[in-house]
Amino acid sequence: MISKNIPILGRSGRGIAGALLAALAMATCDAINPTQVNNPTTTDDDLAQATNPTAALLPGLRAQFARMINAYVVAAEVISDNYSIHGTGIVVDMDEPHEVTPDLVNSTGTSASGAYWNVQELRALADFVIDEIAPEDAGAPPQLVAEAHYYRGMAYLTMGEVFSHVPHEVDGTPQAASVALGKAITDLQAATGFGPQANAALARAHRLLGDAGAASAAANAALSSEPNLLFAQSYDATSISNTPVAFLVLRALQEMQPLPRLDFLDPKYTDRESAIPIAKAEEMHLILAEIALAAGNMADARTQLANAITLAGTRGMVSFDDIDERRNADLSLRPRSKEILIRADADSPYRAGLVLDRPSDDLMIPNVSGTSLDADSISGLTDANELWHALWLARQEIMLLEGRRLADLGIKLPMMLREIDQNDGINEGDPGTTPVVPGYIPQNPRYAMDIYTPLALYDGVDPGVPLIETQVTIHVDMNKVLVANNASPFN
Repeated sequence: MISKNIPILGRSGRGIAGALLAALAMATCDAINPTQVNNPTTTDDDLAQATNPTAALLPGLRAQFARMINAYVVAAEVISDNYSIHGTGIVVDMDEPHEVTPDLVNSTGTSASGAYWNVQELRALADFVIDEIAPEDAGAPPQLVAEAHYYRGMAYLTMGEVFSHVPHEVDGTPQAASVALGKAITDLQAATGFGPQANAALARAHRLLGDAGAASAAANAALSSEPNLLFAQSYDATSISNTPVAFLVLRALQEMQPLPRLDFLDPKYTDRESAIPIAKAEEMHLILAEIALAAGNMADARTQLANAITLAGTRGMVSFDDIDERRNADLSLRPRSKEILIRADADSPYRAGLVLDRPSDDLMIPNVSGTSLDADSISGLTDANELWHALWLARQEIMLLEGRRLADLGIKLPMMLREIDQNDGINEGDPGTTPVVPGYIPQNPRYAMDIYTPLALYDGVDPGVPLIETQVTIHVDMNKVLVANNASPFN
């Protein structure tokens, strides 16, 4: 079983109906209320016979998509090098990829807060709408059916990005990430009537499979349809709020603290209703730049990378009253002054402008895209490795807090423990039950991707103590590591 408490593809018929109605009940305030099917004992047949059942069930899919993005973003950001954990709200073992296990609540999940549970829930709800409800709903608008395919395609895409092997049905045999990506492509091709975000997702899926031709076609289709594409998942403070905001802003411990060289981009999401970008034109340009660079076309790679950087610079900023004191778990102060210079590793130059003054009652933060790179400087890059490094850095910065970094690092998470325990076809040690971590991800010392020196930057831990060190060195530049290991799917 995918979920013991809420049968995802319940054999009785009542399980999936109940799950959908629960999702409808928790959907955003503009959800359509299926008044003829609001009994908790409603069956699948009742739903199929309701007036406009496809339209009635779409709000539940939208709500579950919002939950999946919430869970996915938190897990992907803290397990990667983007953020480190300092507090009690997130299991600290998530900070070390090699130590991620199937029972970690906020990553793979033992509850509905986990990425695995939510991606499977979205897939199963979409299965029900697409395979059982829409075919019998003569009045189902094609736009809504395409939207349902988009959500199922995004569930499969997330499976392929985040997990190495997962089953695609109750008690099913775990399927490799490539199989999930193939299914994502099928659904997303059926979803193009929903909007250019479907082509953007197709470009992501084809990229992960290393298909340069198909990725290029999809990215260009998205850009042709909407040159400034921005499709974001909105949230509602009264129902489903932006979960990353809780760990970035709202909780007193502010558990998610960025890698110091990413400080200028944090927190990106500043309130419960902040939207999380799902598809944007910048990523399409970055994919096209990566394809060109892998093919040895340096000129086109520079152009596309510059396009992404330029567009990121047009997205604007938000003013934010930031009370974050930037503390580690032991209450020592992290970099929080614009006087501090940061270098990406011991062999890199120090750079200014990566750390902002905090706390601040008027902090300006990019809320869609931001980068420390300058489009004009890209034109001067003639060395392939330098251009690759700029590409990986741009992907990391421009798509911060969007969940992409985990896949870029090549890390795959295990499925949730409940799946392993209840699925008779899965045994501990099977593919998908342990994390997949490439050999180039540093393991020693522990939390190697999050370490920087010196730790003692201030004369004490009290607010207002003077700064005594102004130069900070990150332990390892993971973008340099990605370049050295030819980590692009197109290589």
